[in-house]
Order: sequence, then C-alpha cells, then structure tokens
Amino acid sequence: MDLMFTIIFLLYIVPLYIANATPILIHGKMPLDLNKKLFGKPIFGKGKTIIGTVSGITAGIIAGALIIILFPYSLLVIPNYLELSFALAFGAIFGDLAKSFFKRRFGIKSGERWELADQLDFIIGGIIISSLLRVPELWLVLVLLIATFFIHKGSNWIAHKLKLKKVPW
Repeated sequence: MDLMFTIIFLLYIVPLYIANATPILIHGKMPLDLNKKLFGKPIFGKGKTIIGTVSGITAGIIAGALIIILFPYSLLVIPNYLELSFALAFGAIFGDLAKSFFKRRFGIKSGERWELADQLDFIIGGIIISSLLRVPELWLVLVLLIATFFIHKGSNWIAHKLKLKKVPW
C-alpha cells in the first residue's frame, strides 16, 4: 500500500472516529435539544447530549493536535491540519445529529436501527464540512465509506458487549 495513501487516510480517520466515539464515553444527561419537540417529535432525542456534543468535537480537535505534536511532518501533507481536524470533528458530530434529526422525522425511534445511516452519518458529515477546507480525493471518500461500514459495525458490537451502548448498531 502506498505510504502517502496510508498517511492521508489516517489523518482523516483519526479525528472522525475519535469525535464519533467520545460521546459514548463522555455524554452527560442534558439533551442537546433540551427535550424540545418539533411537530410533536423530539428534535434529536435524549441520546444526543450537550456534553456529548462538546466532548466529541473537543476530542477530535485534541486528536488532531496530538498528531501534529507527535508527527509534525503531517503538516507537510496537510498544512492546515489543525483546522481540518476541527472541521472533521465538527462534521462528524453534525452528521450524527443530522441523522438523528431525520430519524425522528421519519418516525424511527432513538436506538432503533437505520441501516447505512447509522454507520456512515459521521463520515459523510465530516467529509462535507471538511470539504470547505480541503476537498478529499475520490479514493479517500470511497475507502472511508467502505472501511467505516465494517469497522463501525464491529466497534459498535464490542461497545454493546462492554455495556457502553444499549444496542449493537
């Protein structure tokens, strides 16, 4: 496998995955939508919390900063990597929130399975938002989507077995 391919893949995937996983561990109790409803349905649901949202974005940015500190040559690959890390982390959380918003609109309950959207929401959100700073290569988008579909299923199953998630998806 090409070294540059691997480096760019890792520079993208680390902030995305860290941002997406952190709210499972650091989530708090106060729902982001403050239990407000839109047309009689929750905006996001109780599982999307203020602390979870902030912790996910913050952890993704910290992951990007640590990569720069530990591997300063990453800035030669992506010069604005800290800003890109913010966009990836914010986009990952935004994508997850957008999915939850649409799940509620379509009458899908919190925790209920919505195939593909449950696995790819944070990647799609991260790609869209980060594209404002750097348009990713087509191969990168495809690899992120395909790899994430399988990695996400496996990691959620493990989180469920460890009782970190109520459902294995």
